[in-house]
Amino acid sequence: MAMVRLSEGIGVAFNLAYTWLYLNGTLPLGYAFAALGAVALGWACWQRNLQAETALHGFYLVMAGVGAWLVGQGDWTPQHHGLGAHILGLALGVVCWGLTVSFLKRRGSSMPVLDAFTTVFSVVGTWWMIQGDPANWLYWMVIDVVSIFLYAKRGLPWGAVLFAVYTLLAVDGWFDGIAWFTLT
Repeated sequence: MAMVRLSEGIGVAFNLAYTWLYLNGTLPLGYAFAALGAVALGWACWQRNLQAETALHGFYLVMAGVGAWLVGQGDWTPQHHGLGAHILGLALGVVCWGLTVSFLKRRGSSMPVLDAFTTVFSVVGTWWMIQGDPANWLYWMVIDVVSIFLYAKRGLPWGAVLFAVYTLLAVDGWFDGIAWFTLT
């Protein structure tokens, strides 16, 4: 129990450090903190039998490497996608969610419906974030609120706090995105 709490605390601290560094443009250093945070929180999720969240943190570990590699690779321009693209993304997400729930139930995962939801839609949200689509913040608002509940129920209170912070950042990002919509 103490090791899980320690790993969770370290993971939250590293993820908050990454967020701070990212927001201040301190890259690629920030991605090192993202990677360490992913490993620490992934281990805590594994100990709490959140199998899909564990895999999600593995995905974030890879994405930290990709982000570090992409820094300085060229100009990046945010892109707005139409409603059709988002409907397709959501439909694909729902299908993957259902398949993941079935898989997690067979494996005895804790809270498979929520575990699958946060994982599948975090991948979808990450896709839209990488695209720079301002609508990604709507995805993150929902995902982060569900994650607060999931982490709190599985005995990861610091993780729940992290997602509360991320929820506030998503709301702020959405309002910044509204300004972007009006400028384009």
